[in-house]
Amino acid sequence: MKIQSVLIITVLITLVVSLMCISLFPSVQDFMNYNTTWNGVRHSLNALNADAVDSVQNLPAPINNSILITIPYMQYNNSDLEDLKTFVNNGGTLMVMDDYGFGNSILEYLNVDCRFSGAVLLDPFFCYKNQLFPEITDFSPSISKDVKLVVMNHATALINVAKSDVAAWSSSSSFLDTNDNGTLNKGELQGPLPVAARLNFGGGTIILVSDPSLIINSMLGRDNNLLFVTQLIGPKAQTGYVFVDTSHVVKLPMDITKAKFATFKQILSQPYLLVGIVFIIFMFTSIYVLRTGGAIGRKS
Repeated sequence: MKIQSVLIITVLITLVVSLMCISLFPSVQDFMNYNTTWNGVRHSLNALNADAVDSVQNLPAPINNSILITIPYMQYNNSDLEDLKTFVNNGGTLMVMDDYGFGNSILEYLNVDCRFSGAVLLDPFFCYKNQLFPEITDFSPSISKDVKLVVMNHATALINVAKSDVAAWSSSSSFLDTNDNGTLNKGELQGPLPVAARLNFGGGTIILVSDPSLIINSMLGRDNNLLFVTQLIGPKAQTGYVFVDTSHVVKLPMDITKAKFATFKQILSQPYLLVGIVFIIFMFTSIYVLRTGGAIGRKS
């Protein structure tokens, strides 16, 4: 066998194995749509009937019937922030889910007074497992009475929120642990503290949730978490288009490759393009086989 043939076969085998690894190996990164384990959002996207988007530009649906969920663990640039502002002004619903990320930069750009505290919310009495998992049982009348218990996971709280905008509060035993020593000290804010809010903005709505972990695979199905999220979104949760922005969560190289591979597969799914590619592969394969066969015939 010629060296050229060996190289071609080696490249093809390497390519096939690489594509199989990309397809079969799951992501393990937090909040990634390709992650089916406890800290991903693949199952949650299905439960919310949502699609992952890797850009806040040109959302593929009518804006006034769209919900964009963002987890701002990376800073938004001014262009993206302006896109978010336009989205809400034109009637969209923007849900900002943050604890220790860059949610406040969005609120500052939109000139909204409330903020994410950034300190961990602890509750030593009303909690699941331990005080890092505070249980929420106090909701505004805008939330259905069917929502009785929400469990948070390493959450924070909201500050500077008008009482009329608050959708849920932590218990009176909760507090913001600003010095990270695990106990309530003098000067630390004590509950009840706002953990979710709905604000009117322009022609749309801004929803603030102080714990993005509510929508990871292991948390959305716990107690009334899923119902709570859909209640916050409102009627659009059933009739609108829900999108989760994955462009501002931290990605591993595997996640970036998976995203590019998914885009490539989507392009290949176009019927005319697929027929063209198959035809080109067939032509090149036929030419190669004919040339190889002709050379062997002459030697014999």
